Amino acid sequence: MKGVKPIMLLSATLLTISALAQQGVFYYVNTNAEYVNSKTADILLNDNGMVVLNECSNSKYEKPAIQLIELNSSFVKTSENIISVDGMESVKCFAKYDDGNYGIYANAEQDPVVLNISKAYKELSQNKLTDQQYELFIGKALIGKQIMVASTMSESKGKYAIVLTSFDAANGEKQWTKKVSSETNESADAIVADEAGNVVILGRKYNDNATEYIPILYKIEANGNLVWKKSGVDMPSNFYSQSIIVSTNGDIYYSCGLTQRAGALQTKVIKLDANGNSKRTININEFTGNGALWLSSGKLLLYGSKFHTDTKQVVTKGSFVILDSDLNILSNKSLSTNDKPDSDFNYSTTSSSDLQAAVELSSGSVVMVGKVTMPQAGGSDKQNNTIVVVVDAYGNYK
Repeated sequence: MKGVKPIMLLSATLLTISALAQQGVFYYVNTNAEYVNSKTADILLNDNGMVVLNECSNSKYEKPAIQLIELNSSFVKTSENIISVDGMESVKCFAKYDDGNYGIYANAEQDPVVLNISKAYKELSQNKLTDQQYELFIGKALIGKQIMVASTMSESKGKYAIVLTSFDAANGEKQWTKKVSSETNESADAIVADEAGNVVILGRKYNDNATEYIPILYKIEANGNLVWKKSGVDMPSNFYSQSIIVSTNGDIYYSCGLTQRAGALQTKVIKLDANGNSKRTININEFTGNGALWLSSGKLLLYGSKFHTDTKQVVTKGSFVILDSDLNILSNKSLSTNDKPDSDFNYSTTSSSDLQAAVELSSGSVVMVGKVTMPQAGGSDKQNNTIVVVVDAYGNYK
């Protein structure tokens, strides 16, 4: 998630560092003998290149920890650091403070934890937000000197609410926490900043029995005050994931995954205006979107995965779709067995990959990061490693 404009979502923004000119597919085998599985949560650029934030775990997907992988401007791994958090459940995102240190936002034992990490990826402190019960971080956005973090808080048994917390971007100190709405049975899925200094929060509103839900959108000012709320985005009841991004002119692009007949997957994309009113809708078949990135060229990038079938098995392959601002598809591509890591090895099985975070560089190239499931070296057991796909402004990577 990654100078920078004064208002931006760090994981989905134009960056001003030296251009990383090369395109291609890169992967990085975990070197820690215990934490062999990785899942990407976020990405930031730094003076040396970039840092990938992963949630890592052992071979049985137990005992999750935080993994930080630094890559230089040539996509060579220069360091890999593991940070343990007692009772950690998940890691969501991270931010780079003005002092050069990092803040990592994670969930541990049903409470959010902010870890302050030095430039050398050494832990400085762990701070639990103990003023709320059962609160889970979802994501963050940057507005000026504020890091705005969205979370879901438990108000009572089976009742939830969306909460917005402001942290000082200079050093990560907490400034305030506000409940987004007076209604209950709502949970957060995503948060993104717009150019006007607001954030848009995407969530779900549940019925009284928590058996069904509909999408809900909030636009919130930097001081936490509500601009507008929109519930009931036109969406079938079988959606299972959702994300948003905001264009430079304020249009909101909503996307979600749907399950069709016979298990086929589809991603629905809706273009909304700055007030949350629907303008256009399209469906992208055989594609599961994990997130979106607004490009400086005025285009929209969706990243995720597609099913891939060969003579041996069915797997997923990291995929991405580029659309213009009116949702016309310009590029729709997926990794194949001709790409790394498959092309490097004589596998008895095909690797499976999924793209989970993305960022645009000042050159117009895009870096997408995710996980790739592949055999461990010298054995048949599989592990999840980090994969990076670098494409040019047109979506070409080879």
